[in-house]
Amino acid sequence: MARAEDPGNPVKTEEDPELSVIVPCLNEELNLPELCERVVGTFRRGGIRGELVVVDDGSKDATAEVLRGLVEKHPGEVVGVFHPQNQGIARAWRSGAERARGRLVATIDADLQYQPEDLLRLRRALYEHAVDVVQGYRSPTGRRRDERYTLSRGFNTLLNGVFSMSLRDNKSGFVMCAREVFLDLLSYHGSYYYWQSFVMVAAHAKGYSYREVETLFEERRQGTSFLAGSNALKASARSFVDLAAAAWEYRLRPARADLAKVAAKQAPPPSSVSSDVRWSAYLAAFERTHFMITRDVARHHDALSASQWLEKAGLSELADEKLRRLLRHAYRDVPYYRARMQRAGLRPEDFRGRRDLAKLPILTRSDVREHLYFDILSENHDKDEILRLTTNGATGEPFVSFADRSQLELRWAAELRAREWTGYGFGAKTARLWDPLGEPGPPNAARDKLEARLANRTLLSGQGVDAEGLATMLRQLEERAPRLLEGDSELLELLARFAAARRGPRPNIPAILAWGQTLSDGVRRTLEATFGARVFDAYGTRELGLVAHECEAHTGHHVVAESRIVEILVGDRHAAPFEEGDVVVTCLDNFCLPFLRFRTGDRAIALPDEPGCPCGRASPRIGAILGRERTVLVGAGGRCVPGVALTRPLADLGYAFSRWQIVQTEPGAISFRFRKGSRYSDEVLAETRLLLEEGLGRGTRVDVSALVEPEGEASIVSRLNVDFDESGTLRTGMFPRSPARVDGP
Repeated sequence: MARAEDPGNPVKTEEDPELSVIVPCLNEELNLPELCERVVGTFRRGGIRGELVVVDDGSKDATAEVLRGLVEKHPGEVVGVFHPQNQGIARAWRSGAERARGRLVATIDADLQYQPEDLLRLRRALYEHAVDVVQGYRSPTGRRRDERYTLSRGFNTLLNGVFSMSLRDNKSGFVMCAREVFLDLLSYHGSYYYWQSFVMVAAHAKGYSYREVETLFEERRQGTSFLAGSNALKASARSFVDLAAAAWEYRLRPARADLAKVAAKQAPPPSSVSSDVRWSAYLAAFERTHFMITRDVARHHDALSASQWLEKAGLSELADEKLRRLLRHAYRDVPYYRARMQRAGLRPEDFRGRRDLAKLPILTRSDVREHLYFDILSENHDKDEILRLTTNGATGEPFVSFADRSQLELRWAAELRAREWTGYGFGAKTARLWDPLGEPGPPNAARDKLEARLANRTLLSGQGVDAEGLATMLRQLEERAPRLLEGDSELLELLARFAAARRGPRPNIPAILAWGQTLSDGVRRTLEATFGARVFDAYGTRELGLVAHECEAHTGHHVVAESRIVEILVGDRHAAPFEEGDVVVTCLDNFCLPFLRFRTGDRAIALPDEPGCPCGRASPRIGAILGRERTVLVGAGGRCVPGVALTRPLADLGYAFSRWQIVQTEPGAISFRFRKGSRYSDEVLAETRLLLEEGLGRGTRVDVSALVEPEGEASIVSRLNVDFDESGTLRTGMFPRSPARVDGP
């Protein structure tokens, strides 16, 4: 029996078709039978598991009856969707896409002017060129040069001119792309008569890659076009009205592709801050206080606020589609990955989701170093919109990477969401233990201070503090009474130890967000007992940004599943639940330097998928992050300096030192050991020595020597046990410990 299906989200199965062909039709009873037979025949000729989704858009003839008969004749291959009244082509496309089960969708008109057999050519171009969208443009061969042809060519010229495009047939309605991409293209906001004319404009504005394929176009033989007769002039006038609306939406206010926002429509509405006055004022100054990134972060934040409540299947589908899109880009525009895939006999279509990631080899830091200036950067990135990032990792070996603007914006939005999981709301009082020594320079420090003022955040300098400085911090916290305190776990532990040891008032802080080094259970208990706080841990790296963080249930670290895929590996296999393994991350939103299966150098505990987290969020979780031990160095006069505060300014010296290590065995003195880099000079060594002396305090002895045998893999090794007595006086002693690894986002 024919199925009259309403639009909705179909249930996916392993037997889902590869391709869903969507056909909107209005009064096409004479064309449907041949169209159906030719499309189904094309599926069989191409060896494609496909389905034809026909949307009867309120036809007044026998189209609905004919369609029901075709559904009965081709069960499982032909699906009918029925609109009780005419809603237009764009709405019919949406109904068809929402009903479609294929991972690819194609649109074709019902009038047989486009040839169904050309679907195979569009599919081949989509795969061979690894683009996001393929459009069939109408060949001039055999086309009648009448008034409609002239209007069509003129409108195409206007579209290309207004939107800086160069398509041969910008308004062609014969396209093929991933289903998720098509749904994103359909997520327009303006009011249009004929939005279908702007599908490629939307693809261009949202940053999708596309390609044209010439296709044969025949005159209509049966039925009447809605553009026939006097309707042509009326439609042309309406098209100019649409053009103005599209220019506003896609030219003056362009929106990049946002698959998370599309997927989030399946989730409850976000608890957005967009109506808050302070938030609006903050965004007004955003691009003056945040280098490179723009106020598009508000859009990303709204999407993440909703997508966090997606069910597991929705999150997985979102990540899989973003992975497929990234792999198409990597194959097309990143020579390093194209060569890797070709050597393995792989193409982008061989990857349908995370389950196929194991087909790719692991990416190491050495791989990135070797290929950074050769072939691992994409060939089509905008060099004005990428940021150079440096870190020393855990071993003192400098590491350089790049992030594009969109990725930086998504990082920022994810970090704001992480704060909100602590109970924080934007504009509430916060305090951050700040490390100005690791900042790029005074102009950026001033910018950071302005941003903090606008965000109602107090910056507490943690560059290097003695007992008096720690006491000042505590007084500031007590006076400020922040809702949230955040900072490197090294600084937080140092402050908590000082507050716990000395006699005196302690600030009460509702929540603490820690990042950087490993947050041990002991440090967590100390922070909770000292400040009465709930403590939240965040895990990230400099090159990847935030990877995972805790929720209010504290049952592991939720992966930022909209943009990160995390694997815990033991050798080449995935770790069993509660087993320790290497952290391997795939970053889904950095297109200038894709990180596909990147071994971070960290280790973590794998957690089972079930039972889920009591918080109700379905994102995958990982357990404790291991190996990043906290290290505090003691300089002259009892000045305490977290190890991470020294690794950041040293990160830019990779040209001078191929490897370095700091070792401390007594207060007020360190040993800086190094291996010479290709551009080493005594002047750079002298500058480095001065930097360390200033960071640790004038009077600190800095001994320099060649690094022969490192004391383990750590960049900073300290044998000092740092603590305080009841008066707040620093106490140090020697104790054996494993070398500390210092790293952080």
